[in-house]
Amino acid sequence: MQINRIFGITYLLLNHEHMTAKMLSEKFNVSIRTIYRDIDRMSQLGIPIYTERGKRGGVSLLSDFVLSKVLLDTDERKSILQALQTTRAINFDPKNEETLAKLTALFGIQDPPWLAIDFSTWYGFSTHDFEQLKTAILSQKVVTFNYHNSKGEMNFRTVEPTQLIFKSMGWYLKAYCLNKQEVRIFKLSRITKLETTEQSVENRSSDVQVVNSLKPQTPEMIHLKMLVSLQLGYRIYDDFPIDTIQKYSDKTLLIEGMFPKTEWLYSYILSLGQAVKVIEPFALKQELLTMIKKMEENYNE
Repeated sequence: MQINRIFGITYLLLNHEHMTAKMLSEKFNVSIRTIYRDIDRMSQLGIPIYTERGKRGGVSLLSDFVLSKVLLDTDERKSILQALQTTRAINFDPKNEETLAKLTALFGIQDPPWLAIDFSTWYGFSTHDFEQLKTAILSQKVVTFNYHNSKGEMNFRTVEPTQLIFKSMGWYLKAYCLNKQEVRIFKLSRITKLETTEQSVENRSSDVQVVNSLKPQTPEMIHLKMLVSLQLGYRIYDDFPIDTIQKYSDKTLLIEGMFPKTEWLYSYILSLGQAVKVIEPFALKQELLTMIKKMEENYNE
């Protein structure tokens, strides 16, 4: 289609000082006459394209031309800005704000963004390690750091970083660990003393198996039934599906449904303190009681 060729010709000329009509015709598999018709159409659209005769001639764009709104309608321009507004939430480069401001002015659109995304926590998020890892990945440099695993153990790691991943409200690094000689996934919040070395990354096979994948194992499901003080409703409505919550009395909420039996569930229930009473299952009640007794022992020493 002509419009696709116009985009293609424009981007080619933005990256090359000039090209001959023959080169363009071969590139797009059309006749030279068709290329000249495209050039006429581009001129009508306002793209500053011109041709020169002679040995060193060809098709060129004015040196100060940048791709502008001439090829995009209003909806397309809005879509581009909205995509940039969404993307900047996970790209912490300050230059993106400048780029977005320039495109907003270029497109002549001042509509407020329809969507705002903020992946940072309420207590703040340091972007230093994120930026350093991003730079290391793009420049293909090996990094070193101390890593604190879920068991509380700290190990020194030397890795070849390949990808930053955002999953389940947390940032992760996918990398080839030179210590373990395998691909590993590291949580950024557990990384300390990050350093970028001058050692270059080797080209590893992309099909190397990831040892500790982000895909969680399927946990055991239990039928949970518990009463929680209405005063903590702000937490309950945030953390449990609305169809599992109902008002039990003027001061109490009833939560009932199938939930995964995980460490999160235990710690969550305990965090509610005296405001919660587990009714079912009985086994869960007994496990929580054992935990509470052990907690009590810590304060009786």
